[in-house]
Amino acid sequence: MFGFESVAAGYFVLLALSAAVASIPARAALRGAGASAGAAILVVVASRALPDDPRLWLAHLYLALGYWIPSLLTPPTPLTGQTRFEAWLRQTDLAWRSCVRPLTPLAAAALELAYLACYVVVPAAFLTVWTYGTRDQVDRFWMAVLLAGFACYVSLPWLVSRPPRMLEEQLPRNGVASFNVSVLRRVSHQFNTFPSGHVAVAIATSLSVWPVSRAAAVVFGGIAAGIAVGAAIGRYHYRIDVLAGALVGVAVALGVR
Repeated sequence: MFGFESVAAGYFVLLALSAAVASIPARAALRGAGASAGAAILVVVASRALPDDPRLWLAHLYLALGYWIPSLLTPPTPLTGQTRFEAWLRQTDLAWRSCVRPLTPLAAAALELAYLACYVVVPAAFLTVWTYGTRDQVDRFWMAVLLAGFACYVSLPWLVSRPPRMLEEQLPRNGVASFNVSVLRRVSHQFNTFPSGHVAVAIATSLSVWPVSRAAAVVFGGIAAGIAVGAAIGRYHYRIDVLAGALVGVAVALGVR
């Protein structure tokens, strides 16, 4: 097995075991455990049955499954009010707001575009490493990306919260922001991950490209910075989510390297 396949299989096994202690109905726990076990089996079977290249591309699917499956183990949020964790997150945000000045419409639109890049940064970086790097470099790339994402996603069933944009008065949104929200309604489970998985993955991605192409790493680093700022300013994540996600991304990328 590649190193990233061991990471993915171990993560899905951990999720399957977590279903036994999740604070959700038995039927939901069984569904989450089954999905986790199925994902782990997929990783193992693919590692034994497929050639190297298809296995390297399959890591995109493992990242997506790693994001979605924890939502099956997550208790529902209250229809009114907020969870204790949400209240704490909002309280920490108050300390940051006085430091942020209102943005111009052009700057706000630019940050929304930057945040939208979170959906393409991993495939684009993977293509760079896959094209110009060695098999070992691709393996280390995926180990860093998956570890960064999984470290954020795994906390979801225990630290339940929603994005700040869902708990606050409707913000004025330009065309790009409206498009972002529309995309999130279709591709997101509508929970907030703590730390921010988008930020952690984007930063781990940019740092993991460095051994293959420093120029590309600088470009992806700029995109990652834009994703981080856009996530906070656009109220897609709490600011402490963003900071914690950045720390996770840096720590994982440096640890894997």
